[in-house]
Amino acid sequence: MLPKFLKTGSDRSVFLTGIKNTTFLSVGSILSQVIGFVGFIFIARLFGPENYGIYATVVAFVSFFYLFVLTGMAKAMVREGSKRIDSFSRILEETIGLRIFFIIIALILCLGATFFTNYSRPIKVFIIIFSCEIIYFGLNSFLGIIYQTTQKMQYLAYFSVLTRFLVTTASIIALYIGAGVLVILLVNLLSKFIVLALNYSVSRRLVVFRVAFGKVRFRPHILKPTFIFSLNKFLETFAVRIDLLMISFLSTSIDVGIYGVAHQITSEGIMIRNIVSVAFFPIAVKYLYEKKIRIKTLFSYAFVLFLAVLAGCFVVSFFIKDLIVLFFGTNYSDSGHILVFLIFSVAFAFYTIPLTTYLQATHNEHLLLLVPCVSAPTNITLNILFFYEFGLIGIAYSTLVVFFLQSVLISYLAWRKLRCQENPKEVRS
Repeated sequence: MLPKFLKTGSDRSVFLTGIKNTTFLSVGSILSQVIGFVGFIFIARLFGPENYGIYATVVAFVSFFYLFVLTGMAKAMVREGSKRIDSFSRILEETIGLRIFFIIIALILCLGATFFTNYSRPIKVFIIIFSCEIIYFGLNSFLGIIYQTTQKMQYLAYFSVLTRFLVTTASIIALYIGAGVLVILLVNLLSKFIVLALNYSVSRRLVVFRVAFGKVRFRPHILKPTFIFSLNKFLETFAVRIDLLMISFLSTSIDVGIYGVAHQITSEGIMIRNIVSVAFFPIAVKYLYEKKIRIKTLFSYAFVLFLAVLAGCFVVSFFIKDLIVLFFGTNYSDSGHILVFLIFSVAFAFYTIPLTTYLQATHNEHLLLLVPCVSAPTNITLNILFFYEFGLIGIAYSTLVVFFLQSVLISYLAWRKLRCQENPKEVRS
C-alpha cells in the first residue's frame, strides 16, 4: 500500500524522478568508487604509510581551500533554477564571474598558507603544484549545477566514472614504472582537466551561457543563501573533515597514512550519502514548494535510513580488520582497528539526509549554521584531547562523538521547524 503522499499521479511522478536521479548517481558513484578504490589500494600499498601520508597530506591541505570558492552557491542556484528553469541561463551568466573570482581568492589563500606551515620543503612544493586542482573543483562543481537543475543527473554519473577511470588507470601505470608522489599528483591533475573540457562541451547542449565578468549581478536572493550555505560548509569542514589535516600538524606522515586509509574508506560512504542528498534536493524543493510534510513522516525516513546503514556497518565491522590487511598489507593493520569505530559515523550521516534536505529546501538553511558552530570547536578540542589521551584511535572517537552531536542538533532544528508549521500558534520560529 502506497503512503498517502504518493497516492496522486503527480506525487508519484516527482518521487520516481527522485528515484531515477538517485539510481543514476548511485550506480555512477558505485562504479567510480570501485574504480577509485582499486587505485586507492595500489597507491596506498605501493607507496607505504609514509609516502601515502605525504600524498594524503597534500590532497587534504589543498582540499581545505575548496571552501573559499563559495561551495554553497550550488544549492542556492539549484533551488532558484528548479523554480524558474526558463531564466536559468541568465542566472548562470550572472554568477560564473563570481565563481571565477572566488577560485582566484582560494588559490591565493592556499599558496599563501603553504609558507606558514611546518611541512618539509618537498611537501610545500607538492602543495603549490597540486593547488591547480582548486581551479578544476571550482569549474567542475559549477557545471554540475546545470545537471542538477535540469535533472540530467546521469551526466554527473558519467563524468564521475570517467574521471575516476582516467585518474586510476594513469596512476597505476605510473606507479608500476616507479613514479613518485609528484608524478601521481600531476597525473591526477591532467586527467581531471581533460574530463573538465569534455564536461563543459556537454553542458552547453543543455544550457548555453556566456562567461561575462561585466554581467555579474549581486542578487540578494541568490547571494544570501550562497554565503549561508558556504559558511555552513566552512564550519562543517572544521567539524568533521579536518581530521587528516590536524593529524599532519600533530603527528607524522606515517600516522597520516595509517589514519588516511580508514578515513578514505569512510569518506566513500559519506560520498554516497551526499549523492542521495543531491539527487533528491531539486525534487524536495518542488514538492515542498506546494505541499507540507508531517513530523512523523520525515523522521520515519530518517530512522529507516539510520537503522539500515547501522546494520550494514555492524556486519562489516566483524570483517574489516582482515580486509584491510588483505588489500593494503600488514603495514596498515592499525587502519583496520581505527575503521572498526570510524565506519559507524556513516550511519549518523545517512540519518540526517531527510532532515537537512527539508530545512534547505524550505529556505531554513540558516538554522543549520548552529550545528557546525557547536560541533566545529567540539571536534577540534576533542581531536587534540583524545589524540594525546588515546593516540591515533582518539581521532576516530572524536569523530563519532561529533557525528552523534550533529544528529541530535539537526533533529531538534527540523522538529522545531516542523512543529511551527503544524502548530504556528504554539511555537514561534
